[in-house]
Amino acid sequence: MKTTFNEQLLDVINAAIQKKGSISELARSLNTNKAKISKWVNGKAAPSSADVAPLVDMMGARLVMPEEKVADYDLIPKVIAKAGAGASLETDGKIEGLYAFRKDFLCLQHISAKHSVLMDVVGDSMEPLFQAGGTLLIDKSDVEVMDGHIYVVTLGDELRVKRVQKTLKGLILRSENSKYADIPVEGPDLETFVVHGRVRWYAVAL
Repeated sequence: MKTTFNEQLLDVINAAIQKKGSISELARSLNTNKAKISKWVNGKAAPSSADVAPLVDMMGARLVMPEEKVADYDLIPKVIAKAGAGASLETDGKIEGLYAFRKDFLCLQHISAKHSVLMDVVGDSMEPLFQAGGTLLIDKSDVEVMDGHIYVVTLGDELRVKRVQKTLKGLILRSENSKYADIPVEGPDLETFVVHGRVRWYAVAL
């Protein structure tokens, strides 16, 4: 578990590199040079305060400062998995980094940090509610379908984020974007249908 400021910052840097695809692309986004970022990654230099702000903003991260009580925060992993707003599955099970959430916020929202993960959104079928590149917090302990709530689910081999509604015959997966048709889940489809968790929080992509 990463709790020091420098360890958290390195997590954010590495996650930003993965998000942009390369050190060069990250350098271009931050209007800096590749050599500087390479030194950050290798521990040969530390980002200045002017460098940290745009980097953290880009990732939608929250760093716990040294003077803050780490005990007041829970760290939730962001996995390299993308919840398709259409029909997609992109995951290799690895963790991009750990992101701090205030315990009082999680408690107020009845979110189980121990059983939660963060992942990015792909596709446009949940627009305007969720946009591609945004980040979802999924509580994996909340898998009992409540009518009208939004879940990350698997149907067949496809990972999706959808609003789930109950019917007399089964379920319907609904998109927010009206150009996408409803997806009925009935009969044999119910045998391959898996609820991974309920979407409890969303951060727009920067």
